[in-house]
Amino acid sequence: MRTVFVTADDYGFNAAVDDGILALAEAGRLAGAGCMTRAPGWRAAAARIPPPPATPGGDAEDGLSQDSRGVCGWGLHLDLTEFSPQRRGLWPLIAASLMRRLDPAALRAEITAQCMLFEDATGHAPDYVDGHQHVHQLPQVREALVEVLAERYAGRLPWLRISGARVGDGAKALFIAALGADELERLATAAGMDCMPRLLGAYGFDGDAEGYRRRLGDWLARAADGHALMVHPATGALSGDPIGPARVREYGVLMDHLPGLMAATGTRPGSLARPPAGS
Repeated sequence: MRTVFVTADDYGFNAAVDDGILALAEAGRLAGAGCMTRAPGWRAAAARIPPPPATPGGDAEDGLSQDSRGVCGWGLHLDLTEFSPQRRGLWPLIAASLMRRLDPAALRAEITAQCMLFEDATGHAPDYVDGHQHVHQLPQVREALVEVLAERYAGRLPWLRISGARVGDGAKALFIAALGADELERLATAAGMDCMPRLLGAYGFDGDAEGYRRRLGDWLARAADGHALMVHPATGALSGDPIGPARVREYGVLMDHLPGLMAATGTRPGSLARPPAGS
């Protein structure tokens, strides 16, 4: 069977997102959840995160054994466009990075600050790292990120989720990947980091629940061993969240249909959770 890492983005964004991710994690649906440590509600959200497992999760034929059920890793969802003091709109950030007009020292300082906020609130290093709106792969950002992670977590490096894509994954996925996925993977691999090289799950947040169920099945069918799938669940659509209705649809489909879809596609859930250092 092929292992697929189902990763939920935006933990800390709002209470409905937090509720949805925690429920899916408890149900054994998630390999990991990415945390927005600059969000105003981060401290309260972090207090709800279960402690890291004493031992890694196990495997079973259905991918949801008693050992692995509910074992979710917790990662840093690097944010430069939403809550960060250095935030910019996504398109201005992309333009500035491509022209290499970002301040490298300021980037390193902000990445370090978000790592420290994660560590201070959870008591441990992030299990993996990715980026809100995939900013972690942009020029200048990717160099600063790998440098900070290599220095801060030497000897116990986090996984890195790469926003890679293949022909057939759709125009949005290919555009995202073109912003720097290959370059980030090369840098991370050279630094000794384990990577999830391809990211499935990009779409326009449109359609109904049945449409999302079909998309989810298609993504799982096309995933190779070790690839990642991003999801954006929430239990409710809160005011000010432009993708709130899509989050609710995703939550329902993931809770009700993910195990069956994985069984039908010959996939099983991975876990990004790691035991505490020294265990």
